[in-house]
Amino acid sequence: MARDRRPLHVRLRAAFFLAATGVGAACGARTGLEVDLAGSPSASPDATDAEVEPAVGCTPGRFDLSRAVPAVMFVLDRSTSMSRRTSDGRSRWSVLTRALEATLPPVDTTMEIGALVFPTSGRSSCTAPSAPDLLPGPGNVASLVSLVRANGPSGSTPTAPALDAAATALLGTRAASRARALVLATDGAPACNADLAGTTCRCISGSCASRPQRCLDDARTVERIGAHLAQGIPTYVVGIQDADNALMSDVLDAMAVAGGRPKTTGARRYYAAASEAELELAIVTIRDQVSACTYLTSSVPSADGTIVVTLDGVSVPYDPSGASGWRWGDRGNGEILLAGDACGAAAAEDGSALVADVSCDPADASVDASADDDDDASVDASADDDAASDT
Repeated sequence: MARDRRPLHVRLRAAFFLAATGVGAACGARTGLEVDLAGSPSASPDATDAEVEPAVGCTPGRFDLSRAVPAVMFVLDRSTSMSRRTSDGRSRWSVLTRALEATLPPVDTTMEIGALVFPTSGRSSCTAPSAPDLLPGPGNVASLVSLVRANGPSGSTPTAPALDAAATALLGTRAASRARALVLATDGAPACNADLAGTTCRCISGSCASRPQRCLDDARTVERIGAHLAQGIPTYVVGIQDADNALMSDVLDAMAVAGGRPKTTGARRYYAAASEAELELAIVTIRDQVSACTYLTSSVPSADGTIVVTLDGVSVPYDPSGASGWRWGDRGNGEILLAGDACGAAAAEDGSALVADVSCDPADASVDASADDDDDASVDASADDDAASDT
């Protein structure tokens, strides 16, 4: 690691700026540069992400910790099939609206919520918005519900471009990489890919020979979801449909697995919701998972440095397996993930009792000492000159 050769007073000024403006964070016992990258695509963000989230440097000292604020983009399918009835007798779109209204208010001030509704307009529309209808921000639940109520089922299902637009906006949101996510709520198969061959594709309905946009666009959609995960944005998939639709269930399973946040219980990997109660349960589960026990540190130890994080004065052990204690998420962004008892204890304390003690490369100390010696020598020499002058 390159040594910071800036003058001592410059580095101290930079350290003060970091301490004053950085978000508090992290937790754990002693560690150097070891990074746990297993299952963490966000640990190596792409160039776009890097521009939004500059690397966190090392500043020695003690820092209070705070929980990362999650940023979630709801990508909502309003295609014509969303007018079909669920087991409750309500339209799928109505059930989705009521579920969002019932489940999101508890996180209105603690989660940045955004939304993109697709397609744009028209019964045969295959166009996805190029930008979100609602950019992520706190206090957006009422705006989200109003947005959904102002729309209605219409058009086709351009899922891949809709997810692309939502992910692009989310990458521009300042948040911990591990606390950003897309939530796709859809009832239909992804379509609207004019590049597919209508004579050989799997046709969703009718004939695709002259209308390739009716072809099942599952391969492209799964690929795009995987690309977003590689940029640090996972996708939760909620399927609002009949449970006996095996074809669509398999497609939604593949999308959920590609998104990196599949359901871990039951036969299906996506969150199946055939009724309002099931949809509410799915959204609550997702809501509570996003950013759970993710913290940020404004100082990351250098190669030979250390970080010791304590909760109520008790050290939290470092566990790269993720089973307990803490581990790195996106280390360059100063993200540390708590697990097991540490997660529950930190949540109970609301993060107020988490403290990180960070030391940097000991080489810095020698540089500092040298700088201090040089400064002292110049002061002494100046004093001698003054004394000689006075004599």
